[in-house]
Amino acid sequence: MAAMNIALLTAVIVLSALVLFLGFLVLGTLRALGLLTWRVEQLETVTPSRIGRDGLKLGKKAPDFTLPSAANGEASLHDFRGRKLLLVFTQSGCGPCRTIIPELNRVNDKGEHQVLVVNNGDLEQTRKWVTEVEARFPVLAQEKFNLSKRYEVFATPFAFLIDEQGLVASKGIVGSRQYLHFVLTGAGQKPKHDREETEPEATEKSETVEPLFSHSSKEVSHV
Repeated sequence: MAAMNIALLTAVIVLSALVLFLGFLVLGTLRALGLLTWRVEQLETVTPSRIGRDGLKLGKKAPDFTLPSAANGEASLHDFRGRKLLLVFTQSGCGPCRTIIPELNRVNDKGEHQVLVVNNGDLEQTRKWVTEVEARFPVLAQEKFNLSKRYEVFATPFAFLIDEQGLVASKGIVGSRQYLHFVLTGAGQKPKHDREETEPEATEKSETVEPLFSHSSKEVSHV
């Protein structure tokens, strides 16, 4: 009887370990699929490929700027130097931009990263949008994609994770909680911090560029 109980217990332990292993395997597979989907969606967003479409290169110094704030006054990138900054480009009429705001609020509230949003639109439009989405972080207004040109990105919502030295550590579209997590963790990205901090900042381009907005139906549901 004792031998039977021991055998039964052993079988239960082995089965539990197998279930746990399979669970981790499934989670890993789902994460890999999510990362692949994220990469594919970004490729679709910036295709056909053009210079200055897929964001500043990793390891590049983020260009400084000063823009009017929805909370009155102005704010500059250098105001946040020394902190991990999540710089997000949005557009008032962009559906995914509105959807991701609660997640950005949570990230900002945790205190590990400062969230700073640059919204395309005039100041009054931006103030109205901030009130509607209940943003709890600084929101600045740019017009005619002036700053987007310098950061070489026109899809929204698109984020740059900028480290304490002011260098781009990761980047990508952030239309869902999962995609936002990929940017915050630098998933699948290898930042290069070997560039000089004195590297010349990107200059604005005079050419007309048509913006791309991320209204994809492939958004990953919040997990």
